[in-house]
Amino acid sequence: MVLKEIELTNFRNYKSQKLEFINGINLFVGDNAQGKTNIIESVYLSAFGKSYRTVKDMEIIKFNEDFCRINSKFVNSSDSIEQNIEIFIDKNNKKSIKRNDVKISRLSDHVGNILIVIFSPDSLDIVKGAPAKRREFLDMICCQLSKSYLIMHQEYMKCLKLKNSMLKKEIVDKDYLLILNQKMSEYIEKIVKFRDQVIEKLLKKAKGIQRAITEEKEDIELEYVTDFKNLSSNEINRILDRYLEIELMKKSSLKGIQRDDIKIKINNLEVDKFGSQGQSRTALLTLKLANFEVLIDEKDDIPILLLDDIMSELDGHRISFLLKYIEKYQSIITTTDSSFVENVDNIKISKVLNGRLEI
Repeated sequence: MVLKEIELTNFRNYKSQKLEFINGINLFVGDNAQGKTNIIESVYLSAFGKSYRTVKDMEIIKFNEDFCRINSKFVNSSDSIEQNIEIFIDKNNKKSIKRNDVKISRLSDHVGNILIVIFSPDSLDIVKGAPAKRREFLDMICCQLSKSYLIMHQEYMKCLKLKNSMLKKEIVDKDYLLILNQKMSEYIEKIVKFRDQVIEKLLKKAKGIQRAITEEKEDIELEYVTDFKNLSSNEINRILDRYLEIELMKKSSLKGIQRDDIKIKINNLEVDKFGSQGQSRTALLTLKLANFEVLIDEKDDIPILLLDDIMSELDGHRISFLLKYIEKYQSIITTTDSSFVENVDNIKISKVLNGRLEI
């Protein structure tokens, strides 16, 4: 996948801006709060149809404007087929997504067409943060790999929302909760199986990357933590039903894939508990590059790498490794200091100043 250009209209602090990209390193340099991250966000929006920075679409519309529009042009690496994506959002919270001028009615019909892997300052939470961040990381990969996974996950979360809403009521329809448990069990069986397969693929890639970064000094392990591994939907249903009385007292769901986790270990020690800051950053770099390689293998296309102001989080050794790794792929990098690319070829450097580009 190669991004050719993006045209922004009333997006964040951009009134009207066209950006053209090379099939190499696209570096955007500028001080904080000038609009560098907004460029990364616009690419993410083009791929996923939603922002990773806010859940409220209207927040991305430029102040005092009625709408925003993102027009992007991508070309598939494998077959050179062009995809023109338009994201339109107005102040009434109306959103539309079009691909080659055809409106996309369901997000599941769009996610996975534009492959991306994103690094941001918040990405370190995947290693050091709460389980929700690791699930989000895993689900992003799974959704790009499989449309059916995305649909199953969406349906499961709808059931979970209904269940939690019912559990909070004064008068509870227990039969309805049992029906929801049965439906959720069917989704859990398939979701857990797919997650487990993806983690295995990630681990195979991660082991080689981790050894390369650390010069064979560190070994990484990933362990999928779930209550439902290798269980049938009937067995899962019995577990959910067994906890129903406790859930009625607690007024909240206690069992489900929304509580799954991934244990990340370096040399048999859990990174979130015992890892140094350097090991945490290395583990994150390993996981993201493993993510990148799994998408290449499974989708027969090359994702776009988005690196939002992460170079300040890496030391010289890790920066050198990363630049060497990405030199033959397309990447979009934001930074306040461009000194780390002094000897890099195939690079386009643009200066960002208050929502404008100076090339």
